[in-house]
Amino acid sequence: MNYETHIKPFADNYVRSKISEDNYIKADGFAKKMIAAKYKEEHHKIDNDSVYKRFLTGTLGELALEQFFGVKGIMNWEIGESLKYHSPDLRDIGLKIGIKSVSYGLFPITFIKSYYPEIINIVYKDYVYICGVATVDVLNKYQSIELIKNSKLKARGTKTGFYGFNKLKKFSTLEDLKTITKLNSKCY
Repeated sequence: MNYETHIKPFADNYVRSKISEDNYIKADGFAKKMIAAKYKEEHHKIDNDSVYKRFLTGTLGELALEQFFGVKGIMNWEIGESLKYHSPDLRDIGLKIGIKSVSYGLFPITFIKSYYPEIINIVYKDYVYICGVATVDVLNKYQSIELIKNSKLKARGTKTGFYGFNKLKKFSTLEDLKTITKLNSKCY
């Protein structure tokens, strides 16, 4: 599995969102604060490779969706113990949907067993590509641990790489996401 066969063929469905300088500065500062806080947690001590890049990428993905939808409240600027924030990213705006953002060249990392849909983003240069939303059944079916590059993360045995870009549902509005969620509620 690679970008040429599993991601690029579906690029016409992706929405490109330019990262503003202001959002990049905010994301950079937040990522640095997160690193300082998270190094106290045991699993972050074990899986600490590329942590700045992961936090920055995730933050940029959430800010891109705020910009895309024209809403605030997707990005949670609080910093605390990870367990407190282990819930869908869109919960504060009333949707049981998460967000997975990944740097170009990598596949998104998801839990082996997913319980709610995830919006999939790819961050490339000055853009976030909003690829679509993966339903629970798609997340749980189109996955491979071989897509995880980090040996420490792979060894934890809790996450996998997602490759079902051909199964992503396109959306344009929050109403679209609500509809997708309702249609697929039997899955979670």
